[in-house]
Amino acid sequence: MAAVKSFDTDSPAFYDHDLVESVLTKQARRNMAEQELMRKRFFAVSMDAAVRFGTNEVRVGAAAPDFELPDLQGRRVCLSQLRGKSHVVLMFGNLTCGATVTQLRAGKPTIRSLYTRYRTKGFKFFLVYSRETHPGEYVPQTTSMDGRRRNALRLREEEKVNFPILLDSIDNRVRNLYHGWSNGIFVVNKDGLLVFKSAWTYGPEMAQLLKDLCAWKKAEARNELVRFCYSERIVGLLRDKKISSSVHRRAGPQAARDFTQLLKEEGKRG
Repeated sequence: MAAVKSFDTDSPAFYDHDLVESVLTKQARRNMAEQELMRKRFFAVSMDAAVRFGTNEVRVGAAAPDFELPDLQGRRVCLSQLRGKSHVVLMFGNLTCGATVTQLRAGKPTIRSLYTRYRTKGFKFFLVYSRETHPGEYVPQTTSMDGRRRNALRLREEEKVNFPILLDSIDNRVRNLYHGWSNGIFVVNKDGLLVFKSAWTYGPEMAQLLKDLCAWKKAEARNELVRFCYSERIVGLLRDKKISSSVHRRAGPQAARDFTQLLKEEGKRG
């Protein structure tokens, strides 16, 4: 936060109340603008934002929005072409997102271990690489597909991503299509229906979901009665401070400063 302009007490301006009020008003407006910008950049700390995610037009039980994106080798992957063949897990993420790295590295269970467990049970996993969450001097926001691919390759290598990474367009078309957050996750069943969506990836929740989806499909295959259940909930997820800090350092000093400012604006401890 910038300091308020100081005045020389021997100067006539010190006694100009209109001038002082004008400076204070401008400073207050600037501070409000900075706070609003910070909230727009990091809206995920808002309960209202979580509720809006739950009520947007990408609805569980409806057909999942179709898309086609390249993987790191340039091969095109079309969601609708997997219909009737595989359940699909779509996890959004990027190199400068602490939540992404936490769920890859230290989730309980990790997304990597869930992929290993379910890859032979009719599931396809994809990480949709979109815009950087906390860009910095070392990992800036990309403006080209080549830059995005380089960052995605770093994520794969440094975090040992063991399932395919798809490259979202520079205008983040698929993330916008799904109203996805930095580390949102979606599950599409073999019929092309969206059966799960979450603003953030959370290992324990995903483990139960995938187990239940397998049981559902096995019961259907045996022609057993299946009761369908719709559920909603809001979860307060804790961040792994150690991993998040390491991700910010990897991105650069500006990423760390931005997050420190966010904590300050929210009145939270880091």
